[in-house]
Amino acid sequence: MKKIFTSTCPKCKSTFVVSWELRHAGLKLICPICGHRYLPDKSLAIDEREQH
Repeated sequence: MKKIFTSTCPKCKSTFVVSWELRHAGLKLICPICGHRYLPDKSLAIDEREQH
C-alpha cells in the first residue's frame, strides 16, 4: 500500500490529496484550487493514511 496525506490549504481551505514523498521534503505544496504555495506544516489540517 502507498502512503498519502491530505492537506487543507490555509488560504482557501480546500482539501486535496498529496503524495507522501512531499510530506517532509521541505518543498512547498501548490493548492490545485487557488494556486497558493505553502509548506505542509502550514496546512490547516493534515490527515496521513495508507491508500488502498
